[in-house]
Amino acid sequence: MSSRKTEKPAMPAAAAESLPVTPPEPAYTKAQFLAARKYTPAQRDIFVAVLEDGKTYTDAEADKALQAYLKRRVL
Repeated sequence: MSSRKTEKPAMPAAAAESLPVTPPEPAYTKAQFLAARKYTPAQRDIFVAVLEDGKTYTDAEADKALQAYLKRRVL
């Protein structure tokens, strides 16, 4: 009896291509958040102060900036 090492078969190319790919989350500019009806006028006023011009934000990033502003410590 000879000892042979068995190799694992490589993953077929078709299987590698079928892995789920998550699309990037859409990002929006400050102007787009200011025009969005999703937010109240008060929230849009906060976006004027906390979001930077020329930078893009995902919904989660904008909501995080909004919540950080609302939870800040007031002196």
